[in-house]
Amino acid sequence: MENNKVRTNFLVSFQNLQETTDEIIERIDILDLKNPSLGSIGAWKISNIKKAISLYKSKVKISATLGDIFCNQEFIKNIEKFDCLNLDFIKFGLLSKSLDNLFQKIDIISLRKFKTDLVCVVFVDKKGHLELVSNNLELLNTNGIDFLLLDTFKKNECNLLSYCNFTVLKNFIFECKRYGIHVGLAGRLNENHLPSLIPFQPNVIGFRSAVCSSSKRDSLIDRDKVYRLSSFFKVRSINATERAGA
Repeated sequence: MENNKVRTNFLVSFQNLQETTDEIIERIDILDLKNPSLGSIGAWKISNIKKAISLYKSKVKISATLGDIFCNQEFIKNIEKFDCLNLDFIKFGLLSKSLDNLFQKIDIISLRKFKTDLVCVVFVDKKGHLELVSNNLELLNTNGIDFLLLDTFKKNECNLLSYCNFTVLKNFIFECKRYGIHVGLAGRLNENHLPSLIPFQPNVIGFRSAVCSSSKRDSLIDRDKVYRLSSFFKVRSINATERAGA
C-alpha cells in the first residue's frame, strides 16, 4: 500500500440514536455505534442497530462494537448475529483472561467466512498485548484480520499516547501496511493530537470524549465540537496528503 494514497477517515462514536442527526452524519466518515455505559466497547441493542442502519446506511459507513466479551462462546454467538445486520464494520475486542490465549478469537474467525469487515481492537493499556500483536502481524493477516484499531480499555484521563509514543505508532502503522492491514487509532484522542497523527496516515482516527459536551464519554455529543473537528480534520488530512506528494 502506498502511503500517499491513504486518506484518514473521521470516525465518531454515538451512544444512542438521539445523538445522531443528518447534519452531523454529513460531517463524518464512519458512524460508530458504541454504548459507553456498558464498557470500553459496549454494544448497542440489535433493534437499535437495525434502526440506525435503516436511517443512515445510504449516507455513511456504519460500524458497531460487539461489547467487552472475554468468553469465546459468547463472542462467536454475538458476532454471527451482528454479521447478519448489513453493517460495514464489526469491532471486536482482542480480549482474553490470559495473554497465552489472546489469539483464540483470531483462531475462531479464521474458521468462518463473514460478510462484514471485522475490526480487531487492540487495547494498548493491557500489558503485552500490543507487543504480541506487533510480532504477529503476518499471522493475523493470514487468518483474516485486515483491520486493527488501537484503543484503551480503561477509560480514565489517560489516552492512547500515554501508552504509545509517536515513534511506536508510526512504526506500527508502517509495519501493518506491509501486510495490507488497515490501522485505526482511538483512545481519548483530541484535536491537538491530529497534527502529529495524520501525517502517519492511519486509515481511521476515532473520537468520543473529544466531541462530547463536557469532554466525558458518557455525556452528550456536542454538535459544534463535531463540526469543528470535522473541518480541522479535513484541512489537516489534505495538507498531509500534499506533503506526502500525492
